[in-house]
Amino acid sequence: MPRMCETCGKTPVFGNQFARRGLAKYKGGVGIKTTGVSRRKFQPNLQKVRVEEKNGTVRRAKICTKCLKSGTVKKPLKREIPEGVRARMQAREEAKTPEARRKKAAKRGEARRARRATAKSKAAAKPKK
Repeated sequence: MPRMCETCGKTPVFGNQFARRGLAKYKGGVGIKTTGVSRRKFQPNLQKVRVEEKNGTVRRAKICTKCLKSGTVKKPLKREIPEGVRARMQAREEAKTPEARRKKAAKRGEARRARRATAKSKAAAKPKK
């Protein structure tokens, strides 16, 4: 695909890049001199965004930021997240909180102590030779 905005048709334009030297007169110098001129390309600021078309379909398109800011294109509403997925996401986020992590660590400690106690009781119950 070309580097072109799909709504306004903005494309790269060519211009000049000037190399200058010297100190400006208002700063006490003798003036700025141009030492070289080379050709350059000005690229449009294109973003790949999801766009809702007139008939309601949603697709990805390359749109320039000017069109995005002006509201020329309509962005679709956020996607609906199924309730089960939303619940899992929320549970995962809650598990990251410090309180939840402390609870989990305490539970692990209790399980470890219980395993050690059963191992000790088995060792004590074994007859020594």
